[in-house]
Amino acid sequence: MPVLIGEPAPDIDLPDDGGDRWRLSDQRGRAAVLVFHRHLA
Repeated sequence: MPVLIGEPAPDIDLPDDGGDRWRLSDQRGRAAVLVFHRHLA
């Protein structure tokens, strides 16, 4: 699903390195930087 510049990112839910869940929607109102590397997955 492509996201264009200026569009909101879809909500994601991922485990963090401590095993807790990290949700993009929980970051609303805060700055968040998402970096996805093609060759690290």
